[in-house]
Parts: sequence; structure tokens; C-alpha cells
Amino acid sequence: MSETFTAIVIDTVDGKPKAGFRQLKTADLPDNDVLVEIAYSTLNYKDGLAVSGKGRIARRTPMVAGADLAGTVVSSRSPLWKAGDKVVLNGFGMSETEWGGYSRFQKVKAEWLMALPDGFTLEQSMAIGTAGYTAALCVNALEDWGVIKPGEGEVLVTGAAGGVGSVAVSLLAAKGYRVTASTGRPDTHDYLASLGASAFIDRTSLTERARLCRRSAGRARSTASARRRSPTCCRRRSMAGQSPPAVWPAGPIFPQPSCRISFGASPCSASTRFSPRWPSVRAPGRR
Repeated sequence: MSETFTAIVIDTVDGKPKAGFRQLKTADLPDNDVLVEIAYSTLNYKDGLAVSGKGRIARRTPMVAGADLAGTVVSSRSPLWKAGDKVVLNGFGMSETEWGGYSRFQKVKAEWLMALPDGFTLEQSMAIGTAGYTAALCVNALEDWGVIKPGEGEVLVTGAAGGVGSVAVSLLAAKGYRVTASTGRPDTHDYLASLGASAFIDRTSLTERARLCRRSAGRARSTASARRRSPTCCRRRSMAGQSPPAVWPAGPIFPQPSCRISFGASPCSASTRFSPRWPSVRAPGRR
């Protein structure tokens, strides 16, 4: 394939990352086993940092941006895939250490790919995107670790109006959980209620309760979505350096019924960056 195509490529200019359009050929792509013609990718917060130059996301340059992709296999040296297969790829260091999805074509490792789930179009898979995929992994992790059980109890979702949080609210409500949504945007309450949220906590209120908790309990920890927000969550950061939303089981520890925070929650995390292939395949199909 000798034709050229357009990609968004990050270079280092005067010591700083700078993104721009560039014409590439397939010969310019990494020497990986599967050539994919990309139909869709998404714009994540990390991608915005990468292409704007406001964050040093690319660990090496030149780097094709884009943290995910959905498309059709053009050719494959691996028996796992054949020409015509519809595939999705989330994470695995794309746009950081591996060339990503902001291109018409990309060569990727066979083990990174998953088949497009039944019932989804390529467009729908990227409408859900990395954010929705992360939310599915979070719900899986909480259930697999036995922290929550389908149809039982209440779950607190912080950053509920964001990409990960809103999908988490929808998934949890569909599985029968009572969902409390934490957000700093009251104008999103109707939207979150339409997704299945049954109660709301303002994030500033949650931050203040967490501060009071830390005064009296040394084992209080900060949430993953805002470092001072919830004593239920272990301090952690994603591999990209961002602080993602958190999904946690809720249980009152204050007299106020509106504060549904649990000290005893077992922290577990989900990352799309190096998620093993089997959970990757399983997550979108969970009901």
C-alpha cells in the first residue's frame, strides 16, 4: 500500500510536545503484526492534553496520538485475526509509548485487539469509548472482588457526570444497584437521574465530610477522582498521571443519611492501559 494518509503526530519542538497533521505511508508505521484501517477513535482528556501540548503524554516522539481505535483488519501476520475482522483497541500505551488511533491506518500487536462485541457498530464502540470501557472494568472489578453483589446495596460514583462516571451510573443502575452520584454540577442531576441515579451528593459537601473524617480517623484515604473527596478510596493515580473517577460501595458512617461513605471498602482499581485480553473481551458483554 503506497498511498499516503493523514495522521495527528506529536513531535518535540524546542523541548516541548507539539502536535500537527502529517502525511504517512504504511511503511512509516510500527512493525507490528496487524494492519487496521481505523474508522473511529475518541477524544479523551488525556488526548486533549497530548494534542494541545499541555501535558507530556507522549513518552517518546514522533508519536501518533489517540488512546483507542475501532476499525477493520486489512492484513494480519497473526492467526488470531484475518482481513475483514471488526476490532476495537483500548489502551496498551497508545499515544504514550505506542502509536495510536488518530490515523487512517495503524499497525498494532495482535494480542492488543478484541473483536467488536456483537450488537455494536464500530461507531457505537467508540461512542462508549475508553471511558465507558473503563467504567465496565470498574464494575467488573468490584463484583469480582466481592465488594458488591448484583442487585444488592448502594454504590457511590464520584465524578458521576463525566465520561467514566456517567457510564458507571448507567451500568450499575441496570444491574439493580441503588446509585448515589457525586458531582459538582447540579444542572446534570436530571441527566444522571435518567441514567439511573437515585440520590445525589455535592462534591464540595463530600470533600468537607472527608476532611472531618481525616481529623478523627488516620486510616481515611482520598478518592481517586479528587484527592480530598472521600475517605473510602485509596490514594492512587492512573498510569497517565490523571486522577480518574471512582466507583465505591456506599454505607453510612455519619448520622446524616445523605452521607453514604464506607470506611471498610476494599480498594481495587481498573486500568485499560494493560488490561489482560480475556477481561477486555468479557467486559463489554457483561449485563
